[in-house]
Amino acid sequence: MKKPFISYVPHGIDSTVFFPITEDNPGIMRKTDIEGELKHDYDIMVDFKKKLLNNGEFDFIILFNNRNIRRKMVGDIILSYKQFCDTLTKEQANKCLLLLHTAPVDPNGTDLPTLIDAVCPDYPIIFSLNKLSPQFMNYLYNIADITINISSAEGFGLATAESIMAGTPIIVNSIGGLQDQVGFKKENGKFLTIDDFTSEWSTNSDGRYTEHGEWAQVVFPSTLSLVGSPPTPYIFDSRCRREDVVDKYLYFYNTSRDERKKLGMKGRTFAMNNNIGMEKQNMCNRFMTDMDYVLDNWTPIDKYELIKV
Repeated sequence: MKKPFISYVPHGIDSTVFFPITEDNPGIMRKTDIEGELKHDYDIMVDFKKKLLNNGEFDFIILFNNRNIRRKMVGDIILSYKQFCDTLTKEQANKCLLLLHTAPVDPNGTDLPTLIDAVCPDYPIIFSLNKLSPQFMNYLYNIADITINISSAEGFGLATAESIMAGTPIIVNSIGGLQDQVGFKKENGKFLTIDDFTSEWSTNSDGRYTEHGEWAQVVFPSTLSLVGSPPTPYIFDSRCRREDVVDKYLYFYNTSRDERKKLGMKGRTFAMNNNIGMEKQNMCNRFMTDMDYVLDNWTPIDKYELIKV
């Protein structure tokens, strides 16, 4: 039997929408109001940041940008943030912030304000409540020092892919498509790709490869439970340890902001890679190449005659 053709086309992120913004590289001049005032992205972002953070000044901002649903593990993120802040002095902890771009209450998740009051009442947490355009989502990633996704089940994880395209480092659980964003490396130093996986070994959740790009800190699942629902009859629920997440917070916290930005830029370079990256043009090119292959190699199935008996 002819071996089936299998290819993987990752999400493509628009690098002209998600990009680093600094005072030295202030971005695009844009109209800011109906009167047509022009400002650079950097100046718009500064105004947006002041309003979002209530004029607060923070040394270390952790961004969570996901739905408030169970598999996104937002409760574990809040509790691990509390445990991280517990390792700091009160003055240091007050300069940290967990920024939650999500609904405070969701029937498929939980009541986050009540959860915060119960487990993390003493450390800064702010909700970003408004739906944001891609332009302002890029500002959000640039405001953050790191973006986190420790979901227990994840197809790809757009937030962290957008984050590294914006030059902001990430913390992720080694599951699903999140693995493709960190640049796992094999013994020969080459990046792990779809061609390295088999039906017997279909994920690096087991930590076979641990070396990866500097823009990411990776936690590996400590438990795997087979769960499901009628639409998805079976899937592994892969949960990491909160203590491992705390260690990753501390790693980035103990790295200077300038160094974090340099690490994030390495992530953007990886995301822009024409062969394995996640830039939109690469996605389109790979889709066209794969469709050409299918059309060139397609063979019709045998025709059958239906006989009524």
